[in-house]
Amino acid sequence: MNTHSVVSIRNLTYAYPDGTKALDSVCLEIKKGERLGIIGPNGAGKSTLLLHLNGMIAGNGGVIVCGLRAEKKNLKEIRRKVGLVFQNPEDQLFCPTLFDDVAFGPRNMKIPESVISALVEKSLEKVGLAGMSPKSAFHLSQGQKKRAAIATVLSMSPELLALDEPTSSLDPRARNQVIRLLEELGGTQIIVSHDAALLKKLCSRVALLSGGKITAESDAETMLGNLPLLEKHGMM
Repeated sequence: MNTHSVVSIRNLTYAYPDGTKALDSVCLEIKKGERLGIIGPNGAGKSTLLLHLNGMIAGNGGVIVCGLRAEKKNLKEIRRKVGLVFQNPEDQLFCPTLFDDVAFGPRNMKIPESVISALVEKSLEKVGLAGMSPKSAFHLSQGQKKRAAIATVLSMSPELLALDEPTSSLDPRARNQVIRLLEELGGTQIIVSHDAALLKKLCSRVALLSGGKITAESDAETMLGNLPLLEKHGMM
């Protein structure tokens, strides 16, 4: 693994229980401070790839994250370092209050309660939800839910943010708020998205995942401007 890489994936293959191959010999390298976009048609394996980054699923091949191999003995530490944000915020917001949602990770890591309150408030402030910790996610707008889901991983001070369709189902204003947030947060990010404008604005590099394989990689402008390639892989 390159010493400047946060993620190094080598020949990763994964099949679903029914035998369908979701990932086929995927190789990918993400350097520290880089924002990598991942595009591809529905069913290409994009979300499956993200789930490997914190060991939620495990295929055959090498996955090294923040210097740690993704295997059982390292999963606790990897999950502290990797902030995985699901496409559906309800998958991350399931507690009675936002405070409890954002405190969930630190509590699982046995961080003292005396420290957790400050972590929660700082994380909510970063995503523009300061003072809303007593609220239930049920009463938030979709855009607020998306930002609250990001706050649940920021409370762990991750070294890598992995986001699955962060702007899906958002109106233009809420979408722009999420894009500005990701830009302000900086750091190393992997963004799975169909939002071409987001990828062009935030990502220095984009990889195309199709049929479980990385079929192309280039800078965002070149990749997203290659209309014949996008059409060939069902992106248009």
